[in-house]
Amino acid sequence: MKKSILTLALFAFCSANALEFQEFKGFAHPESVYVDESVVYVSNVGKELAPLNKDNDGFISKLDKNGKVIELEFIKNLNAPKGMSKIADVLYVVDIDILYGFDVKSKKEIFKLPIKNAVFLNDIAVLDNDTLLVSDTGTGYIHKVFLKDKKYENFIHLDSKYGGPNGLLVEKNTLFVAGYDPSDKAGGKIISIDLNTKKIQELSKKIEQFDGIVYDKDKNLLVSSWGKNLQGYIYTLKDNKEIKLDLSPIKGPADMFFDGEYLWVPKMAENALIKVKL
Repeated sequence: MKKSILTLALFAFCSANALEFQEFKGFAHPESVYVDESVVYVSNVGKELAPLNKDNDGFISKLDKNGKVIELEFIKNLNAPKGMSKIADVLYVVDIDILYGFDVKSKKEIFKLPIKNAVFLNDIAVLDNDTLLVSDTGTGYIHKVFLKDKKYENFIHLDSKYGGPNGLLVEKNTLFVAGYDPSDKAGGKIISIDLNTKKIQELSKKIEQFDGIVYDKDKNLLVSSWGKNLQGYIYTLKDNKEIKLDLSPIKGPADMFFDGEYLWVPKMAENALIKVKL
């Protein structure tokens, strides 16, 4: 990449009528954000907005919590990395049809689990230190992964009326899922799944291309939607109502992360990342 692409620019914005945010540019179609105590990790699909291409140009960036780049290609030579979660010093990331784990201290790959017949692995939710849930937007499956045994099983298969499972969020015995139609013809729904009974409940009547799903500080769900014509936005689901956050349209709001104060949102189609004060 050219040096100008590697350099990230920072812009601040504040308005009495809108949420305060900062924007960081220079990524390569960022898809997911994970924030720990002092570091921000950003997965980059690569030069093209081609989330299923095995082209070896995907990578994970490492930033500080002010948005300053520590290492743009912190972990590289991936294909199209997407959702991430971290347990201890291991950063787990899904890459099309493989779940990887990288030691963040050494950057070495220490875990690799191919998922047979996977098409579009998209997000990760942690059940406990040995168990993950992984969504496959392309097949409709959510897989349960057992890390120590390096095995997995199919946890649930979603009916296509919900869209393919995209963003995942676990809270106690409930899994929240943001649905996304991989054919881009209809849309998905926002649902909850009881982890014990697997009973599904629809949380909104909206049918859109939903992506990321997180809690805010008041335990209200925040869900990102790609909208129409790349005019995306973020909803708060509160009191059975959908309320849009007061932000300008976002081109490709993908897998978000809320760190307790700021909402980090990849602008996937704009090669940028925003940090929103909530």
